[in-house]
Amino acid sequence: MRRLPPKPVRRLVLAPLVAALDLAILVVSPLLLLVAIILGPLLGGTRPARAVLIVVIFAARHLEALLALLALWLRRLPDDRARDEHYRVMRRFVTAVVGSIMRIARVEALHVDSDAALRALKGDRPVVLLSRHAGEGDTLLVIHELLCRHDRRPRVVMHEALRLDPLIDTLGTRVPNRFVDPRGGDTEVEIAALAGDLDARSALVIFPEGANFTPERRRRAIDRLARRGHARQAAAAEAMQHVSAPRPGGALAAIEAAEAPDVVVMGHVGFPAGLGEVWRLLPKRQTIEIKLWHEPAEAIPGGEQERIDWLFDRWRRLDDWVREREDPT
Repeated sequence: MRRLPPKPVRRLVLAPLVAALDLAILVVSPLLLLVAIILGPLLGGTRPARAVLIVVIFAARHLEALLALLALWLRRLPDDRARDEHYRVMRRFVTAVVGSIMRIARVEALHVDSDAALRALKGDRPVVLLSRHAGEGDTLLVIHELLCRHDRRPRVVMHEALRLDPLIDTLGTRVPNRFVDPRGGDTEVEIAALAGDLDARSALVIFPEGANFTPERRRRAIDRLARRGHARQAAAAEAMQHVSAPRPGGALAAIEAAEAPDVVVMGHVGFPAGLGEVWRLLPKRQTIEIKLWHEPAEAIPGGEQERIDWLFDRWRRLDDWVREREDPT
């Protein structure tokens, strides 16, 4: 990927262009919806109309959030108050977008959380959340779970390319997050810096697999471990069929820097694997099942190798849970 435009260009050129695109979608939305209804019998019944509604609602909420961020910039609030207000903007956006998509796509969320995990998330200790990464939009769901369901303030390590969205770019800068380029720099240092000052209501989100699960990425993770001489971890990864091998660096850096945080592992099943599957599933009722496990700070081993083994054990348990739901026979 080419180098991103500098911040002044992103703020003064890219942000107005994206806002104008959002507005244009809203202006032509009646026509888009009419065309979708007409084409419905040819393209899958209500699929086109549902897809248009999702796009229009996203554009409306995206534009609303961008304007709210501009208003906050103009107000020049004190740092603590400004951070609170920015999290409110994030909460409104995530609540509206996730809620609308789930209603229009006929998706139900089924939670099978452990009591210990719920107590940890409702408590007043910093949390590191290690999540499975599989499916379109699961990052948004993770943020929704923390911010809207458990009143936690998420901190996320994101790919630098996401700065091309001015909403993510601005929110990601004004509240504690990190943008990293996986091709260069020290991601673990960035994660440690983000974890080092977690407060009682913060939650640092780590996706140990690094990217959405696919069979190809699973195979590459196994090959990478084998090439680097990690035979035991490669064998463990080979035994896991529904998740990729976790990359320990980021998770361990977060746990070390946060100084004995509670850890919550999040699994989910039911997300579509790509945009093609999103389209195919739109008319059908769907269920996303979400599972949380609690790992208390005192149960996390101290040595580096022991922690790597601990992480692989947790991912093996996650793989078993996913298998039970995706391959019930």
